[in-house]
Amino acid sequence: MGKNATYNLKLRLGAGEKAFGQMVGPGGEPAKIVKALKDLGDDFILLDTEHSLLNKETVFEYIQVCHEMDMPLLMRTEDKAAYFRCYLDAGVNGLMLPLVDTVEEAAHAVSMSYFPPIGHRGYSLGMSPYLIDFQSPNEVPVLTLTEYVNNNTMLFPQTESLENISNLPRILSLEGITGTIVGPFDLAFNIGGIDPKALAMDVVTSQAVEEKLREIVKICQQAGKVAGIGGFTPQVLARWAKEGYNLLIVGYVLHGNVEALRPLIEEAKALIK
Repeated sequence: MGKNATYNLKLRLGAGEKAFGQMVGPGGEPAKIVKALKDLGDDFILLDTEHSLLNKETVFEYIQVCHEMDMPLLMRTEDKAAYFRCYLDAGVNGLMLPLVDTVEEAAHAVSMSYFPPIGHRGYSLGMSPYLIDFQSPNEVPVLTLTEYVNNNTMLFPQTESLENISNLPRILSLEGITGTIVGPFDLAFNIGGIDPKALAMDVVTSQAVEEKLREIVKICQQAGKVAGIGGFTPQVLARWAKEGYNLLIVGYVLHGNVEALRPLIEEAKALIK
């Protein structure tokens, strides 16, 4: 088992490199899913607990497997409030927080996610060996370990509303915010004016949505923070990657259907790389 897998991913993303991952819901065997996605060249796993019934025991299985395979494990949380702390303390490496509209909401997430001096996260070292990658609290100084955890934590408030976009420069200026990940469908609903006959891809490729997606990525570039996106066909995702989005979510794994997603994942990576 290595160390600093998430920190190294943060450095790569911060340097503008592209990183690929899949959203993962319930069903299937965590060990087989993580291995299959790693073999496909994915850079991270993103568990979905906002829109799926993924239980805590299964999350802990993913924590174990991901740390054993040096695969950063992120989570889309049920809520933007403090209910995610037990997942971080168990060893989840980063969060994608839904429905974050204000600077105050983002600042609260930072406070709960990071140890001092960045935040005010409660002491949890030694409760899960995966949190500190099996370093010993009895042999390594406490501040060295809290710095290690902070370095290996990522925080992505989602951009899903016009209010978030208006506050995004200030949200991204907060220490501890890694970047944002756009929720294109919720953003489209927030913008409004959807054609009653529009299909899913029509909704998120409308002119109104695309104008906002360009605005978001420019704000991220100006702030020097990561811009993430998903929910598109490989061709459309490749276009947004060209415009500057660099954390890229290709598909949704449900019931372990990695093989069914393989053609989409391979196509997206071929188009983008």
